[in-house]
Amino acid sequence: MGRHDQEILDLCRAGDQQAIAAMAEAYGSYCYKVALNILGDHHDAEECVSDAYLAVWNAIPAAEPGNLLAYLAKTTRNIALKRLAYHQAQKRDSGIVLVLDELAEVLPARGTVEDAVAEGLLMQAVNDFLRYKASKVQRNLFLRRYFWGDSIADLRKRFGYSESKTKSILHRTRTKLRAYLETRGVLEP
Repeated sequence: MGRHDQEILDLCRAGDQQAIAAMAEAYGSYCYKVALNILGDHHDAEECVSDAYLAVWNAIPAAEPGNLLAYLAKTTRNIALKRLAYHQAQKRDSGIVLVLDELAEVLPARGTVEDAVAEGLLMQAVNDFLRYKASKVQRNLFLRRYFWGDSIADLRKRFGYSESKTKSILHRTRTKLRAYLETRGVLEP
């Protein structure tokens, strides 16, 4: 952890509201991009990021994140996803709905008690797949698309691939993931 992150964490532990300003200065634009990718609305994204700063500031005395940026980004993402679920009926054009639809072909339907119990197994299996079975390119594209909600256009620019190659890699990765989940017994064939 960097010295700057440690200073922010120290401010949080002391209950100093300067920590919020320091988080905003250090990581505001990154967290805003995460929220905007999910929500597609500037005002909602700004509110989610503000809520994330406050949530992290309140959580730090008990939590001890190893990577402040990752912790803050994950908090922002979770808040944005909750807001999206709340507004989903009005926000059907949001890019994240399309992203989640892409994953629906791979992941099991939710809603039963068994699904809730198996979710821990599912998350572990997806993590294992990304760590041990996916190439670095597949892992990076998958995470940028399905965790951070990057658009295909953003992925194209970031990785330097054509649109069709980007979509193809993602499709092959989802197919490979589905097969892996079936062999792990998380999904039925």
